[in-house]
Amino acid sequence: MRECQEELAITLSVGDVFIDVLHEYPDITVHLILFNATIKEGTPQKLEHNDIRWITPNEIPNYEFCPADKEILEAINRCHLGG
Repeated sequence: MRECQEELAITLSVGDVFIDVLHEYPDITVHLILFNATIKEGTPQKLEHNDIRWITPNEIPNYEFCPADKEILEAINRCHLGG
């Protein structure tokens, strides 16, 4: 929540865990926990990033993501397809 306030100027209402991912790169292991959330207040602003945008699950293939995001993107697609 703090990161979203600092980097996007939004306040969230956070729900349950959407997905928990552990990904091993050659030099580091990252643990990503994503939550279901809604914007409670504010409009996302790019305070610390070069670009932000809303995309649909169908648009995911049009963008580059980190390898650690692969499992997350697959979960988004499964939800989108109802599976």
